[in-house]
Amino acid sequence: MRRLALSAALLPLLLLGACTGYSVNYDYDVTASFSRYKTFDYYTSKKGTGGTTSLMDKRVRAAVEKELQAKGFAMETKADPDFLVTYYPIVHERRYRTTTHLGWGWGYRPFYGRMGTSMSQVHSYKEGTIVIEIVDFKTNQMIWQGAAAGALTGLNTPEDADEVVPKAVHDILAKFPPK
Repeated sequence: MRRLALSAALLPLLLLGACTGYSVNYDYDVTASFSRYKTFDYYTSKKGTGGTTSLMDKRVRAAVEKELQAKGFAMETKADPDFLVTYYPIVHERRYRTTTHLGWGWGYRPFYGRMGTSMSQVHSYKEGTIVIEIVDFKTNQMIWQGAAAGALTGLNTPEDADEVVPKAVHDILAKFPPK
């Protein structure tokens, strides 16, 4: 009986772990002339990274650089670049509750009875999103933004992160620059 309750309580957690997908969305300024952008650098900001580690920050940065260079953009650190890139690997603690009902009954009309109990548990997991923003250097206006919601969810080991982060960044930047 105790094993049944434990199994029922762990089922949602296993299902959550099986869902490693994420959704990618993007938006951009339709008036921007993306064909004139050739060089980039990073936009530095005092905004925090929402609870991520510097190791995650390093993974995202390396993936962004690799993807942009593969698309033909050059990193420019000495002169003024055409656009600036900023990114936010954001991680939030999320919770959900599971309730297991156990019981049994007996009887025949009009006499019957039943007994039961319920157990509730609160489970925690980390939900993470990668956001990438592109800002025109001359106008200091955002021209493109993309995000992979849920990409950093369920990363339990560094190997998981090393596998998922580059794929998520690739998926985000797949629509940059817009045609």
